[in-house]
Amino acid sequence: MAIKTPLFLTARNLELHFQGQAVWQIPELEWQQGQCIWLQGQNGSGKTSLMKILGGLQKPSKGQVRLNSSSIRPLQACCYLHQQPYMFNTSVRRNLELAAQGKKLESQPGKEAVLAALHWSQLEAQAGQPARTLSGGERQRLALARARLVQPHFWLLDEPTANLDTEAVHKLAQLVSDLKQQGSALLITSHQDNPVTELCNSHWLLNNGRLENKHQETT
Repeated sequence: MAIKTPLFLTARNLELHFQGQAVWQIPELEWQQGQCIWLQGQNGSGKTSLMKILGGLQKPSKGQVRLNSSSIRPLQACCYLHQQPYMFNTSVRRNLELAAQGKKLESQPGKEAVLAALHWSQLEAQAGQPARTLSGGERQRLALARARLVQPHFWLLDEPTANLDTEAVHKLAQLVSDLKQQGSALLITSHQDNPVTELCNSHWLLNNGRLENKHQETT
């Protein structure tokens, strides 16, 4: 996953409108590899839309998101994960195999990469289980492991801890911490402070249609 030159996502004069009204206006934004950001805001403030726009899944009403690389498209560099990630209607192992097949894995053959992903996500015991029968926390870990096989540089995690119990949140935090240590950029939404948000070293707040950048130093 490591690359020689750090990647940056930048945006200028970014706007989102809904039914003719401005939801938010962001004059300037920068997000770089290694930066782990906690994004907060009231329901309806446009957090999910901002994440999808940064990830290349939705077009802004005005402005443009740019990546400082001519060889990688923003959509290729980013991975957006919903709080209820989609599971293919097959086994946990097969979900990972499909991800491995869709990406040319230079470091490991597909089979070895899938076994490593099962171990990383602590889902080895559930490898043959239908993915759609997993618990909420297990689904989140599978979604992270599946995305990790595709090797994105920017991760957008939309309410990943919603409705998870304490043990599941701690297991998820272990994976997010590992991604952070590998130099990934992470943008995480959550309404409450928890072990995942404690990993963030920056804090963005969508408030009254503006993005406030509150730098914070955390572990």
